[in-house]
Amino acid sequence: MTTIGWILFIAVAGPSLAYLGYILLAVRDLRQQVNSIAASRTNNDVRTTSRNPLIIKLANAINALLADQRQERVDNAAVAKQIDQAINNISHDLRTPLTVASGYVQYLGEEKLSPAKTQQVLSQAEQNLETVNSRLESLLEYNRITEHRLAVEATDFDLSALVQNALLTLYEALQTADFTVTPQIASDVLVHLDQEKTKRIIQNLLGNALTHGIKTLQVTLFQQPADHTITLTVTNGIANPITHLARLTDRFYTEDLAGQRGNSGLGLYITQHLAELMQGQLALTTTPTTFTATVTLPQQVASTSKTL
Repeated sequence: MTTIGWILFIAVAGPSLAYLGYILLAVRDLRQQVNSIAASRTNNDVRTTSRNPLIIKLANAINALLADQRQERVDNAAVAKQIDQAINNISHDLRTPLTVASGYVQYLGEEKLSPAKTQQVLSQAEQNLETVNSRLESLLEYNRITEHRLAVEATDFDLSALVQNALLTLYEALQTADFTVTPQIASDVLVHLDQEKTKRIIQNLLGNALTHGIKTLQVTLFQQPADHTITLTVTNGIANPITHLARLTDRFYTEDLAGQRGNSGLGLYITQHLAELMQGQLALTTTPTTFTATVTLPQQVASTSKTL
């Protein structure tokens, strides 16, 4: 190439090469900042002195990703703390009734009791072992939900009878806890739903009221013929106002509403998912002195092998 050719080439290509070099330097600077932030895990953002729109957009995109990563670390730390607390609560949930049952069995071995007293002690031990069984079933159900292994197996049954039987099962426990129970259960509410999952929803709502509620318990069941749905509502008194209502359906989250600790916080989480599995929903409301859980379900739902 002649001297004139080189001069023309530099005159034409020089500005472009200079611009390219400027861009490469700015990109290299951003890369170095990203590497430094990654190595030190600081909360810094990348910065650029460039006024080039492309470089500015690149820096903003990097900062958005860094912000997402920081938030993810915060969320992961919160979840880890939540799970750690849940493990402690679940351990307490299981250990306490097992210890009580073991104490009753030991008492039977050490004391000479009358047949009537022996039956009473055995009954107490059985109740505590049933509590352990129920809490283990909650953990298994939670596992099935998280692994998407639940399906609807719909059959015809009397929902009114199912709710009444659940209340009768808890009658003694509710009396012992000094609850005033007000049932308003419509008769002959016939449905085509998954009976076991519906029963579990009822047990969870009543169990939640017994564990966290005080004084009053109102249970209502009625049909809504206009939209072919049924509504089950459980309202109980509470000793302390609920702080975070929306979080009560979070896994492992619980609030100490009646001086009760050591609860795994899975009941309402499971209830919500079971209701949604049957095309229904769970709604929670509260006042300073009451808590209400309302489950609305279709009167009939098709069986399906499709999991949640």
